[in-house]
Amino acid sequence: MEQFLANGFCKGAVIALVALGFGLIYTTTRVFHIAHAAIYVLGAYALYVALVLLKLPLPIAIVFGIFVAVVAGMFVDWAIYQPLSKRSASAAVLLISSLGVQIISENMIALGFGNQTQILRAGVERTFSFDSIILTQVQIAQAIVGVGLTGAFMLFLNHSRTGQLCRAISDDETLASVLGVRVNRIRLLAFGLGSAFAAIGSMLVALDVGTDPHVGFSAMLGAAVACIIGGLRNFLAPAVGGVLLGLTQS
Repeated sequence: MEQFLANGFCKGAVIALVALGFGLIYTTTRVFHIAHAAIYVLGAYALYVALVLLKLPLPIAIVFGIFVAVVAGMFVDWAIYQPLSKRSASAAVLLISSLGVQIISENMIALGFGNQTQILRAGVERTFSFDSIILTQVQIAQAIVGVGLTGAFMLFLNHSRTGQLCRAISDDETLASVLGVRVNRIRLLAFGLGSAFAAIGSMLVALDVGTDPHVGFSAMLGAAVACIIGGLRNFLAPAVGGVLLGLTQS
């Protein structure tokens, strides 16, 4: 039983990261960001390019993957969501646009890299024993990074001006704009940070089991379910929902 709980917590920590990013974007902008799935896949493939094809050291490859995902996420908001929002587009239009970005991105990645699973690291993963529990090195990293980034995100929301502005916009975007808050800039920051969480989650999974162009939608769906379980009106609730979902699946 302890082994199942440990595996579930490690898996839930990854789901929590992706859900935190998805929830941050939705709570701040009210965009149901299906293209979060595309950003998830893009982060994993950026790591694959840097680590396997370019043979860069792992820390540099991870930074490169996060950078690519952040730029892509902010570009989607700047090029697609913000122009539609200025035209007072409905939530349905934004949803369909996001779905279009997801479909196009997934197929472009499949055309470029093929549909087969790409393995980032060959060989048997090193394991560690904790009494009756056995965890791999990547699973331990998943748990540590998930808990650490969730804690850092809490500090960001409660003790930074940008975090407070995100909360203000989520409560009333119009009022925040009237009071002089640069809403578009905060939106971009929310998309950038949310995309970084997605990329980190995808890279932690890719280092464990590899990646393929079609893993993004299931990851995004898990993140959306985690947000619903935890609640969509609270920035940190998706993390709790992600852990519960991971434990349940295990």
